Amino acid sequence: MIQTFDKLGSFLREVKNFYSHDKYLSKHYKKFFSSFLKIIQRITIENNWFRIEDLLITFDQWGKTLKKEKLEFWMSKYSFTKKKSKKILVIMPGNVPMVGFHDFLCVILSGHKIIIKLSEEDNLLLPFLCKIIIHENPMLKNKIKFTNNIFYEKFDYVIATGNNNTFRYFEYYFRKYPVLLRKSRTSVAVLQGRETEEELILLNKDMLTYSGRGCRNVGKIFIPHDYNVHWILKKSFISEYITKNYKYTDNYKYYLSIYTINKVSFQKNHFVLLKEEKNYHSPISVVYYEFYNNLNQLKKVIVENSNEIQCIVSKNFLEKETLFGKTQYPKLENYADEIDTIQFLNG
Repeated sequence: MIQTFDKLGSFLREVKNFYSHDKYLSKHYKKFFSSFLKIIQRITIENNWFRIEDLLITFDQWGKTLKKEKLEFWMSKYSFTKKKSKKILVIMPGNVPMVGFHDFLCVILSGHKIIIKLSEEDNLLLPFLCKIIIHENPMLKNKIKFTNNIFYEKFDYVIATGNNNTFRYFEYYFRKYPVLLRKSRTSVAVLQGRETEEELILLNKDMLTYSGRGCRNVGKIFIPHDYNVHWILKKSFISEYITKNYKYTDNYKYYLSIYTINKVSFQKNHFVLLKEEKNYHSPISVVYYEFYNNLNQLKKVIVENSNEIQCIVSKNFLEKETLFGKTQYPKLENYADEIDTIQFLNG
């Protein structure tokens, strides 16, 4: 199994190299390569949120993650017994490319069968990658199934990710099953006034990669009471990437108009708005900020609101923190909502 996903990682690295250097080095996946390039083009046409830059970030992340030594280190933390294989229904979100792939990986490596309900926003990448996986390991053919209608499927466990509204629906409908349910989260950053210019540029990356649509995107920043907010708004490489997405820029223009008409106080540059706000979940193109006076008190606030937070971007603030620029590069053991998916699948 690990060897299979290691080879998938090498394929994704080949795709990234092709776009970076216009070179395709391996003959091993030649039969899949041209078809995959067509899939990539089709994705960017059918879903305007997903640009080629977004897909390349995803391929880079999983290409770096799906390596034999990393997979072995991750799996070495668990003990697996020879239990009967169960059917796991996985309902995947579609806000970020391949966002449900980690659940897929967990189910397959745990030895279970998977029934996948894809989001309409992201329904092309995983089916194609499964062709490569099955090509490498034909035994997996009978362990992977895609469905458009979960009501006709028989399953034992459920993993479902959605927003706060769908969470209530999932909670009711799957009440008789062992379930792992996730709802909307966001990420926060804690600045202490000692950050370098490079770290602030990387913070922009944490805020705006994937147009800010993922739970690992920073949607709120805590800053010292005497901090100059304009330091965050310095122009960076992310502006060229983000302003190419017209759906993002439409959101930016919309909130800029709304805040201006309603005389709401905000700070801006030409690609993001910063608004002082107590809430955590900011709309697309807007990042909230909040001043703090005491770091120890802030730690208590963050702990109290941990059910809203996926990542905490900071430097020497908490033991479990994410470095600037690394929110979209989680380790295999960094589980969504901090719920160990492998443990859940092991019963």
